Amino acid sequence: MTTSTLETFPADGRSASQARRLVERAVAEAGLPDVVDEALLLVTELVTNAVVHAGTDVDVAIEAGTDRLRVEVLDRSPGSLPTVHGAPSDTREGGRGLFLLDALATEWGTRHFASGKSVWFTLGAPERPARPDRPARSATAEPRRDLEWLVGLPADLEQRLSPTHLIGELLHRLGEALGLRQGWLFVQSADDERVWELAAAHDPLAPAPDADAVRRLSSAGQDAVLPGPDGALLLPLRSRSGVWGSLILADAAALPPSDIALARLVGDRVSLVLRDDRAQVNQLRSRGALALLAEASEMFAGTLDVQLALTLAAQLVVPRFAAWSAVLTAYEHQPRLVAVAHADEARLAAVRVAMSGSAGQALAERLARELVAHRPVLVPVDDLPDGLVQGRSGDVLAVPLVARRRLLGLLLVGRPAGGSYAADDVSLLTDLARRAALAVDNARLYEERNAIAQALQASLLPSTLPTAEEVEFGARYAAAGEGNEVGGDFYDVFPLGEAGFGIAIGDVCGKGAEAAAITGMARDVLRLLTRDGSPPAAALQRLNDVLLELGERGRFCTTTLGTVQPHADGLLVRLSSGGHPPPVLLTRTGEAGFVGRSGTLLGVTPDIDVPDDELILAPGDALIFYTDGVTERRSGADMFGDDNLLACLRASAGSSADMLAGQLEQQVQRFGAGVTRDDLAVLVVRCKVPRVRGASAVTVEAVALA
Repeated sequence: MTTSTLETFPADGRSASQARRLVERAVAEAGLPDVVDEALLLVTELVTNAVVHAGTDVDVAIEAGTDRLRVEVLDRSPGSLPTVHGAPSDTREGGRGLFLLDALATEWGTRHFASGKSVWFTLGAPERPARPDRPARSATAEPRRDLEWLVGLPADLEQRLSPTHLIGELLHRLGEALGLRQGWLFVQSADDERVWELAAAHDPLAPAPDADAVRRLSSAGQDAVLPGPDGALLLPLRSRSGVWGSLILADAAALPPSDIALARLVGDRVSLVLRDDRAQVNQLRSRGALALLAEASEMFAGTLDVQLALTLAAQLVVPRFAAWSAVLTAYEHQPRLVAVAHADEARLAAVRVAMSGSAGQALAERLARELVAHRPVLVPVDDLPDGLVQGRSGDVLAVPLVARRRLLGLLLVGRPAGGSYAADDVSLLTDLARRAALAVDNARLYEERNAIAQALQASLLPSTLPTAEEVEFGARYAAAGEGNEVGGDFYDVFPLGEAGFGIAIGDVCGKGAEAAAITGMARDVLRLLTRDGSPPAAALQRLNDVLLELGERGRFCTTTLGTVQPHADGLLVRLSSGGHPPPVLLTRTGEAGFVGRSGTLLGVTPDIDVPDDELILAPGDALIFYTDGVTERRSGADMFGDDNLLACLRASAGSSADMLAGQLEQQVQRFGAGVTRDDLAVLVVRCKVPRVRGASAVTVEAVALA
């Protein structure tokens, strides 16, 4: 047998309680006690939504059979119900009741009319087993006051409810059991313990007490009566850390002690629900924070570029913690905008323009002074440059980028409209900014070191190679590793007036500033002595003495020093070598072989053998000097070696000095992939082929080869 009931309720805050009693009577008459919990939750949600949002009378139609309950809630406001996707969210404005329907109802749907709309649901046999101990209810029974009803819902049902719906249902049951017109639950905000907020209301349309007044009265931890004609009773909710909320019951001054005890039990039950929920939320937030910091640390560790590190810092907080962000450096003469990010990419340009203008610059300079204490500060919205925010704005936080006790910059983060930063958010952003600042400082120091190394290395090499009618020079240099450390390899070419040119190539043991100091000293000594007329062997002997005089600061090195002079047959080259690899003579016909003797390593012993060698370079011939970074280049277990060196040069016969040096460097770099262990230096001296008057260069080379 199926019974039908239709009743109209006014747009009043108590309509939900009246609809609950109507549904409870229908369930009792139909003998469906196992769907009463779900039915009351759903009709409360739907009637409350209709009263609050439609603001019209509400019709509740009920059809109850022996195994099925159908309830439809109709309002008289035209329009459409919200269409929602995804999961419910605390920031969603509407549609949350539909998620509850989807979770609890067997079937549900909506209908739209010219004069209004409705939402309906059906409940059939529940998924959980029937509870034989549930007491039977009569259609005229008074509201239940037993503890099972007031503080307990079936466990499987509680798991499907959000904490908001669960505490709302518990408050409704308490209000109905005690016959209260209104009741409210206030709790500490999850974001700020100093702020209290309304968590649930028995009558959603009744004006709630002032949250701040409730907080102040609750701080004493004693029951109190709120000022006003209603005489609302305030029952503090306590935990080990103190009072964190209050249950307020309107018109409760005449309640007997037993009813107040029931209210306390419901308050304790609500406290458990909220504390468990917040503990879970905090746990998830902590996991998310740790995951974010781990991700950020890994990303920051993977870069030694200041711009990239600051860009990552701006992007990591959007949209997770902010609608927009801007990063400025503060270690230069004045703050400089480096990176911006925005959840809406169309607004990126506006943020950049606003922060780059005079107002943005003034704000950045003021914040840099305020952040000297290295603590985040809230920025008043009125202080922001025009165009930075649109309409209402949430909190704007300035977080210092501090590394090694030095302010390197600041991270500006802005919440969406109405949003605020909780203490946990500020702590997490501060930790993130600290990691970003350390990455920026490391990248900045690396770039400075790299620039210093490159500048120092450049000072140890000739800026340009001289040019002459009879001879041409070519050279290449490649630093080992990342190129951020000064190497000990060097080469030099310098004019000697009518005596031609001096040439030198060497390899000082080690790397870094000490090796660079020895390299610079050796280069200057060889230049000075050679220009003063000392033969190469004598100059190397003097350099050996200087290295020994340095004692523990000295380092051994290998060096080849020579002079190049015009000769009737081409070029006369005089060479002396102090332990350096012998150069390669490449003839114009493509023959290649080592020439000269190596001699004794410099800087080890006072008695050295420095041989003198002479050779004539005919037109088209080339003499190639190199350091051991060429022949000792490795590819796995293989070494570039002498054979590859000679083969590479033979294939390049006839090329210019610059091309010979470039092709040799290219072949060596291709031979071994990855980071090199040693520097590479190549110096080429080539005797030019005399130009035949009226002939092209190709013809000249052809004549020379013939």
